[in-house]
Amino acid sequence: MILVDSNILIDLFSHDAQWYDWSREQIGRAAHGAYLFVNPIVVGELSWKFESFERFTQILTALLIGIEPFDGKAGHCAGDAYHRYRLRRGEDSPKLPLPDFLIGGHAQSLGATILTRDARFYRVYFPQVPLILPETIND
Repeated sequence: MILVDSNILIDLFSHDAQWYDWSREQIGRAAHGAYLFVNPIVVGELSWKFESFERFTQILTALLIGIEPFDGKAGHCAGDAYHRYRLRRGEDSPKLPLPDFLIGGHAQSLGATILTRDARFYRVYFPQVPLILPETIND
């Protein structure tokens, strides 16, 4: 199972000059050997860019990407990581939004890999989750 992070789909949908080819290749490669999915957080982050939810799901289907709901276990994993993050940052520091933690928590709860370009965040707060990353990303 591979959870596709929002940044990968943004690369595809925006035809990002730097990342489009890499992201497209990774989706294609992963789709031949694993089940690809997004969760409702990724849907919320991206589906509004399309004329309808149905159109968004048609595009996901064409990319061989499903949508998986998350459950209480995923929420717990996300909350635990978010708590550690807040303790580390201190009460007066700016806070990252919770959605990134929900994506990581979902992957952790399912034992899934994340296809992403956000190495540092996931390695710090979800170190046990395997990542598919560009070789050019150094953390």
